[in-house]
Amino acid sequence: MPNRFRSPSEAVIICTRNRPRELEETLRSVAAQSGAEERPVLIVDGSDPEDADATARVVESTADELPFRYLRYSGPPAGTRQRNSGVDHLPQSVEIAHFIDDDVALQADYFCTLSEALTQHPELLGVGGVIVDSKTATPSFPNTTAAHILFLLRTDTPSRVLPSGQTTPAWPISDQVLQPAEWLSTCASSYRREVFEHHRFDPSIEGPSPRLEDLDFSYRVAQDGPLAVASGARCVHRTASTNRHAPEEASHMRVVRRYWFVEKNLGSALNRISFWWSMLGKFFALLVSTTPDRDEALRGFLRGVRTVLHGDHDLLRSG
Repeated sequence: MPNRFRSPSEAVIICTRNRPRELEETLRSVAAQSGAEERPVLIVDGSDPEDADATARVVESTADELPFRYLRYSGPPAGTRQRNSGVDHLPQSVEIAHFIDDDVALQADYFCTLSEALTQHPELLGVGGVIVDSKTATPSFPNTTAAHILFLLRTDTPSRVLPSGQTTPAWPISDQVLQPAEWLSTCASSYRREVFEHHRFDPSIEGPSPRLEDLDFSYRVAQDGPLAVASGARCVHRTASTNRHAPEEASHMRVVRRYWFVEKNLGSALNRISFWWSMLGKFFALLVSTTPDRDEALRGFLRGVRTVLHGDHDLLRSG
Protein backbone atom coordinates (compact mmCIF):
# COMPACT_ATOMS: atom_id res chain seq x y z
CA MET A 1 0.00 0.00 0.00
CA PRO A 2 1.27 3.49 -0.76
CA ASN A 3 2.30 5.91 1.94
CA ARG A 4 1.98 9.53 0.84
CA PHE A 5 3.44 11.25 3.89
CA ARG A 6 5.15 14.57 3.39
CA SER A 7 5.87 16.69 6.46
CA PRO A 8 2.45 16.98 8.05
CA SER A 9 1.84 18.97 11.23
CA GLU A 10 -1.10 16.79 12.28
CA ALA A 11 -2.26 13.22 11.79
CA VAL A 12 -5.24 10.99 12.57
CA ILE A 13 -4.92 7.71 14.49
CA ILE A 14 -7.71 5.15 14.10
CA CYS A 15 -7.50 1.82 15.91
CA THR A 16 -9.76 -0.89 14.58
CA ARG A 17 -10.61 -4.55 15.06
CA ASN A 18 -13.00 -6.65 12.98
CA ARG A 19 -15.01 -3.66 11.73
CA PRO A 20 -14.20 -3.23 8.03
CA ARG A 21 -17.68 -1.97 7.09
CA GLU A 22 -17.79 0.55 9.91
CA LEU A 23 -14.24 1.70 9.14
CA GLU A 24 -15.15 2.27 5.50
CA GLU A 25 -17.89 4.71 6.53
CA THR A 26 -15.54 6.45 8.93
CA LEU A 27 -12.83 6.86 6.30
CA ARG A 28 -15.34 8.40 3.91
CA SER A 29 -16.15 10.91 6.64
CA VAL A 30 -12.44 11.63 7.20
CA ALA A 31 -11.83 12.05 3.47
CA ALA A 32 -14.63 14.65 3.30
CA GLN A 33 -12.90 16.90 5.85
CA SER A 34 -11.23 20.09 4.66
CA GLY A 35 -7.48 19.61 4.25
CA ALA A 36 -7.81 15.81 4.28
CA GLU A 37 -5.17 15.38 1.57
CA GLU A 38 -2.54 16.89 3.89
CA ARG A 39 -3.59 15.05 7.05
CA PRO A 40 -2.22 11.48 7.11
CA VAL A 41 -4.28 8.71 8.67
CA LEU A 42 -2.62 5.92 10.63
CA ILE A 43 -4.83 2.84 10.83
CA VAL A 44 -3.70 0.34 13.46
CA ASP A 45 -5.48 -2.92 12.77
CA GLY A 46 -5.82 -5.64 15.40
CA SER A 47 -8.34 -7.67 13.40
CA ASP A 48 -8.54 -11.44 13.11
CA PRO A 49 -7.06 -12.69 9.80
CA GLU A 50 -10.25 -12.74 7.72
CA ASP A 51 -11.37 -9.30 8.85
CA ALA A 52 -7.81 -7.98 8.55
CA ASP A 53 -7.83 -8.80 4.84
CA ALA A 54 -11.17 -7.03 4.44
CA THR A 55 -9.92 -4.05 6.43
CA ALA A 56 -6.78 -3.79 4.29
CA ARG A 57 -8.96 -3.74 1.16
CA VAL A 58 -11.10 -0.96 2.64
CA VAL A 59 -8.00 1.11 3.39
CA GLU A 60 -6.59 0.45 -0.08
CA SER A 61 -9.82 1.75 -1.62
CA THR A 62 -9.16 5.16 -0.04
CA ALA A 63 -5.67 5.48 -1.52
CA ASP A 64 -6.74 8.16 -3.99
CA GLU A 65 -8.46 10.23 -1.31
CA LEU A 66 -6.29 10.02 1.82
CA PRO A 67 -2.60 9.76 2.66
CA PHE A 68 -2.46 6.80 4.99
CA ARG A 69 -0.32 4.20 6.68
CA TYR A 70 -1.84 0.80 7.40
CA LEU A 71 -0.27 -0.94 10.39
CA ARG A 72 -1.11 -4.57 11.07
CA TYR A 73 -0.78 -4.85 14.85
CA SER A 74 0.96 -8.14 15.65
CA GLY A 75 0.57 -8.26 19.43
CA PRO A 76 -2.52 -9.18 21.45
CA PRO A 77 -5.13 -6.68 20.23
CA ALA A 78 -6.09 -3.93 22.67
CA GLY A 79 -7.15 -0.37 22.01
CA THR A 80 -4.54 0.98 24.43
CA ARG A 81 -1.64 -0.89 22.85
CA GLN A 82 -2.79 -0.08 19.34
CA ARG A 83 -3.05 3.61 20.15
CA ASN A 84 0.45 3.57 21.64
CA SER A 85 1.69 1.86 18.48
CA GLY A 86 0.05 4.55 16.38
CA VAL A 87 1.80 7.25 18.41
CA ASP A 88 5.14 5.45 17.91
CA HIS A 89 4.62 5.55 14.13
CA LEU A 90 3.72 9.23 13.85
CA PRO A 91 5.91 11.17 11.40
CA GLN A 92 8.43 13.32 13.23
CA SER A 93 6.85 16.51 11.92
CA VAL A 94 3.47 15.82 13.50
CA GLU A 95 2.62 18.19 16.35
CA ILE A 96 -1.06 17.24 16.85
CA ALA A 97 -2.46 13.71 17.03
CA HIS A 98 -6.18 13.30 16.44
CA PHE A 99 -7.84 10.17 17.85
CA ILE A 100 -11.20 8.97 16.57
CA ASP A 101 -12.97 5.62 16.84
CA ASP A 102 -13.55 3.42 13.82
CA ASP A 103 -17.33 3.91 14.02
CA VAL A 104 -17.77 7.69 13.90
CA ALA A 105 -19.05 10.19 11.34
CA LEU A 106 -17.46 13.63 11.49
CA GLN A 107 -19.31 16.86 10.86
CA ALA A 108 -17.72 19.52 8.65
CA ASP A 109 -14.41 21.07 9.76
CA TYR A 110 -14.09 18.73 12.73
CA PHE A 111 -10.29 18.45 12.61
CA CYS A 112 -9.77 22.09 11.66
CA THR A 113 -11.79 23.22 14.68
CA LEU A 114 -9.70 21.12 17.07
CA SER A 115 -6.39 22.14 15.50
CA GLU A 116 -7.37 25.80 15.60
CA ALA A 117 -8.20 25.51 19.31
CA LEU A 118 -4.77 24.06 20.08
CA THR A 119 -3.03 26.65 17.88
CA GLN A 120 -4.82 29.62 19.42
CA HIS A 121 -4.53 28.36 22.99
CA PRO A 122 -0.96 27.16 23.54
CA GLU A 123 -1.68 26.37 27.20
CA LEU A 124 -4.01 23.52 26.21
CA LEU A 125 -2.53 20.00 26.11
CA GLY A 126 -5.58 18.44 24.54
CA VAL A 127 -8.99 19.29 23.16
CA GLY A 128 -12.05 17.16 22.48
CA GLY A 129 -15.12 17.28 20.30
CA VAL A 130 -18.79 16.80 21.09
CA ILE A 131 -20.63 13.57 20.31
CA VAL A 132 -24.05 14.32 18.85
CA ASP A 133 -27.20 12.30 18.29
CA SER A 134 -27.29 10.46 14.96
CA LYS A 135 -30.91 11.45 14.26
CA THR A 136 -30.98 15.08 15.35
CA ALA A 137 -27.26 15.92 14.80
CA THR A 138 -27.37 17.77 18.13
CA PRO A 139 -25.85 16.87 21.50
CA SER A 140 -27.90 14.61 23.75
CA PHE A 141 -28.26 16.36 27.08
CA PRO A 142 -28.17 13.85 29.95
CA ASN A 143 -31.07 13.88 32.37
CA THR A 144 -29.60 14.89 35.72
CA THR A 145 -31.85 14.39 38.72
CA ALA A 146 -31.42 15.14 42.41
CA ALA A 147 -30.69 11.43 42.92
CA HIS A 148 -27.82 11.57 40.40
CA ILE A 149 -26.30 14.48 42.27
CA LEU A 150 -26.90 12.94 45.69
CA PHE A 151 -25.15 9.66 44.77
CA LEU A 152 -22.26 11.38 42.94
CA LEU A 153 -23.28 9.85 39.63
CA ARG A 154 -23.71 13.01 37.59
CA THR A 155 -23.80 16.80 37.73
CA ASP A 156 -25.00 19.51 35.35
CA THR A 157 -21.40 20.50 34.58
CA PRO A 158 -19.96 18.80 31.46
CA SER A 159 -16.63 16.96 31.21
CA ARG A 160 -16.26 16.54 34.96
CA VAL A 161 -14.61 13.75 36.94
CA LEU A 162 -16.50 13.36 40.21
CA PRO A 163 -14.92 12.22 43.51
CA SER A 164 -16.60 8.84 42.96
CA GLY A 165 -14.77 8.35 39.65
CA GLN A 166 -17.99 8.85 37.71
CA THR A 167 -17.90 11.30 34.82
CA THR A 168 -20.15 13.67 32.91
CA PRO A 169 -20.00 13.73 29.10
CA ALA A 170 -19.08 16.74 26.99
CA TRP A 171 -21.89 18.95 25.78
CA PRO A 172 -21.95 22.65 24.87
CA ILE A 173 -22.85 25.27 27.45
CA SER A 174 -24.75 28.00 25.56
CA ASP A 175 -22.54 29.25 22.71
CA GLN A 176 -19.24 28.89 24.54
CA VAL A 177 -16.60 27.96 21.97
CA LEU A 178 -14.19 26.32 24.42
CA GLN A 179 -15.11 24.92 27.79
CA PRO A 180 -12.74 23.47 30.39
CA ALA A 181 -12.62 19.68 30.64
CA GLU A 182 -11.26 17.26 33.23
CA TRP A 183 -11.28 14.31 30.82
CA LEU A 184 -11.69 13.57 27.11
CA SER A 185 -13.03 10.61 25.17
CA THR A 186 -10.73 9.03 22.57
CA CYS A 187 -13.83 8.73 20.40
CA ALA A 188 -13.26 12.43 19.72
CA SER A 189 -10.06 13.99 21.07
CA SER A 190 -6.75 15.48 19.99
CA TYR A 191 -3.47 15.98 21.85
CA ARG A 192 -0.18 17.77 21.38
CA ARG A 193 2.71 15.52 20.46
CA GLU A 194 4.62 16.49 23.61
CA VAL A 195 1.96 14.82 25.77
CA PHE A 196 3.19 11.39 24.70
CA GLU A 197 6.67 12.06 26.02
CA HIS A 198 5.20 11.71 29.53
CA HIS A 199 1.96 9.77 29.13
CA ARG A 200 0.82 6.63 27.30
CA PHE A 201 -2.38 4.61 27.29
CA ASP A 202 -2.24 1.93 29.98
CA PRO A 203 -1.59 -1.41 28.18
CA SER A 204 -3.08 -3.41 31.05
CA ILE A 205 -6.56 -2.44 29.80
CA GLU A 206 -7.80 -5.18 27.48
CA GLY A 207 -11.00 -6.44 25.96
CA PRO A 208 -14.13 -4.83 24.54
CA SER A 209 -15.82 -1.66 25.73
CA PRO A 210 -16.37 -0.28 28.29
CA ARG A 211 -12.62 0.11 28.93
CA LEU A 212 -12.20 3.60 30.45
CA GLU A 213 -8.67 3.88 29.03
CA ASP A 214 -9.55 7.30 27.63
CA LEU A 215 -10.62 8.50 31.07
CA ASP A 216 -7.45 7.12 32.65
CA PHE A 217 -5.19 8.68 30.01
CA SER A 218 -6.82 12.10 29.74
CA TYR A 219 -7.21 12.52 33.50
CA ARG A 220 -3.47 11.95 33.94
CA VAL A 221 -2.72 14.45 31.16
CA ALA A 222 -5.02 16.98 32.85
CA GLN A 223 -2.81 16.91 35.94
CA ASP A 224 -0.03 18.44 33.79
CA GLY A 225 -2.06 21.09 32.00
CA PRO A 226 -5.55 22.15 30.92
CA LEU A 227 -7.87 20.31 28.58
CA ALA A 228 -10.94 21.71 26.83
CA VAL A 229 -13.88 20.75 24.65
CA ALA A 230 -14.49 22.64 21.40
CA SER A 231 -18.24 22.84 20.95
CA GLY A 232 -17.87 23.43 17.20
CA ALA A 233 -16.14 20.05 16.61
CA ARG A 234 -18.92 17.49 16.42
CA CYS A 235 -19.25 13.87 15.43
CA VAL A 236 -21.76 11.04 15.51
CA HIS A 237 -20.71 7.86 17.31
CA ARG A 238 -22.48 5.04 15.50
CA THR A 239 -21.55 2.59 18.34
CA ALA A 240 -20.83 -0.57 16.38
CA SER A 241 -21.99 -3.80 18.02
CA THR A 242 -18.77 -5.68 17.18
CA ASN A 243 -16.19 -5.99 19.99
CA ARG A 244 -18.59 -5.08 22.76
CA HIS A 245 -19.55 -7.02 25.86
CA ALA A 246 -23.02 -8.45 26.32
CA PRO A 247 -25.09 -6.44 28.86
CA GLU A 248 -24.18 -8.59 31.88
CA GLU A 249 -20.46 -8.57 31.24
CA ALA A 250 -20.51 -4.87 30.32
CA SER A 251 -22.15 -4.06 33.64
CA HIS A 252 -19.61 -6.23 35.46
CA MET A 253 -16.65 -4.52 33.81
CA ARG A 254 -18.02 -1.01 34.41
CA VAL A 255 -17.82 -1.64 38.14
CA VAL A 256 -14.37 -3.24 38.01
CA ARG A 257 -12.80 -0.66 35.74
CA ARG A 258 -14.35 2.30 37.51
CA TYR A 259 -12.89 1.09 40.79
CA TRP A 260 -9.53 0.51 39.07
CA PHE A 261 -9.60 4.13 37.87
CA VAL A 262 -10.41 5.42 41.36
CA GLU A 263 -7.62 3.41 42.97
CA LYS A 264 -5.06 4.36 40.34
CA ASN A 265 -5.81 8.05 39.86
CA LEU A 266 -7.73 9.27 42.91
CA GLY A 267 -6.96 6.79 45.64
CA SER A 268 -7.92 8.58 48.86
CA ALA A 269 -10.19 7.11 51.52
CA LEU A 270 -12.76 9.75 50.64
CA ASN A 271 -12.69 8.70 46.99
CA ARG A 272 -13.21 5.05 47.93
CA ILE A 273 -16.18 6.00 50.10
CA SER A 274 -17.53 8.14 47.25
CA PHE A 275 -17.14 5.25 44.83
CA TRP A 276 -19.13 2.86 47.01
CA TRP A 277 -21.75 5.53 47.64
CA SER A 278 -22.16 5.93 43.88
CA MET A 279 -22.45 2.14 43.53
CA LEU A 280 -25.35 2.20 45.97
CA GLY A 281 -27.02 4.76 43.73
CA LYS A 282 -26.32 2.57 40.69
CA PHE A 283 -27.90 -0.39 42.46
CA PHE A 284 -31.09 1.56 43.22
CA ALA A 285 -31.20 2.83 39.64
CA LEU A 286 -30.97 -0.71 38.28
CA LEU A 287 -33.70 -1.94 40.60
CA VAL A 288 -36.20 0.59 39.25
CA SER A 289 -35.00 0.43 35.65
CA THR A 290 -37.47 -0.67 32.96
CA THR A 291 -34.90 -1.35 30.22
CA PRO A 292 -35.08 -4.80 28.55
CA ASP A 293 -31.61 -5.83 29.74
CA ARG A 294 -32.17 -4.76 33.36
CA ASP A 295 -31.85 -8.26 34.84
CA GLU A 296 -28.62 -8.97 32.96
CA ALA A 297 -27.19 -5.59 33.96
CA LEU A 298 -28.14 -6.17 37.60
CA ARG A 299 -26.46 -9.59 37.64
CA GLY A 300 -23.34 -8.09 36.09
CA PHE A 301 -23.35 -5.24 38.58
CA LEU A 302 -23.49 -7.61 41.56
CA ARG A 303 -20.71 -9.71 40.02
CA GLY A 304 -18.65 -6.57 39.65
CA VAL A 305 -19.14 -5.65 43.30
CA ARG A 306 -18.01 -9.14 44.36
CA THR A 307 -15.01 -8.96 42.03
CA VAL A 308 -13.89 -5.64 43.51
CA LEU A 309 -14.41 -6.77 47.11
CA HIS A 310 -12.30 -9.88 46.50
CA GLY A 311 -9.76 -8.17 44.23
CA ASP A 312 -10.41 -11.05 41.84
CA HIS A 313 -9.32 -9.49 38.54
CA ASP A 314 -5.91 -9.07 36.90
CA LEU A 315 -6.52 -5.34 36.50
CA LEU A 316 -7.05 -4.91 40.23
CA ARG A 317 -4.11 -7.10 41.18
CA SER A 318 -1.78 -5.27 38.78
CA GLY A 319 -2.66 -1.96 40.45
